[in-house]
Amino acid sequence: MSLLLTLLALVLLLDLVVLVVLLPSLLIRGLLAPLFPGVVFCGRGRQMRLALTIDDGPSGPGSEGLLALLRELELPATFFLIGSHLERDHRFPRRALQQGHDLGNHLWCDQRSAALAPAAFQQQLLNTERAITRAAAPAQLHWRWFRPGGGWFHQAMRDGVAARSYRLVLGSIFPWDTLRPPLWFVRLFVRLNAHPGGILVLHDTPALSGRTLEILRLIVPDLRRRGYRFVPLAELLDPAC
Repeated sequence: MSLLLTLLALVLLLDLVVLVVLLPSLLIRGLLAPLFPGVVFCGRGRQMRLALTIDDGPSGPGSEGLLALLRELELPATFFLIGSHLERDHRFPRRALQQGHDLGNHLWCDQRSAALAPAAFQQQLLNTERAITRAAAPAQLHWRWFRPGGGWFHQAMRDGVAARSYRLVLGSIFPWDTLRPPLWFVRLFVRLNAHPGGILVLHDTPALSGRTLEILRLIVPDLRRRGYRFVPLAELLDPAC
């Protein structure tokens, strides 16, 4: 009997690992989204729409390559920018806005936001907002989106960003791209996890922007053949759409 229980436990553990690694979108939509209704994990409804979000930029030349590819694919995106990374390309916010993309606040440093003291968190939020606003001028930037570094959040953080009219946005399709899995895995992952209202998360860093280009060239035609279309994040989350 103990051997049977051990085998059952191993099977359950394996199933859980497969679910977390290969099908986390099911956990996000079925568990996390209902538990935290004030956090945006995905859009609602059954329309075959997706939103692309890209974190950690600007990366420098890689960001320019991303803008060129997005223009080629006619693909809207929301860039969650890190304030200190503007030194790599301080003109990127203006170019992204001119091309029709949106910008979000990803704080000043690439670190786990939930570990910051409240005063440090607010300072990074404001410093990033001001720096990107200056870089985007004369384009007008309406701040709506915030994404915490590392994806972790707590109630004080939620209250702090809400006080400045931000919505805390995570996502529902994260193909482990920061771990650099093979492209066949990324393609399979996106195929398995794509869903109506999905928010896809990729990254723009000096080390990852090239792979993000490869991933987008691979998965966007796949998704469009399946009937999905990419829309701006604001449109995805608009209940009237």
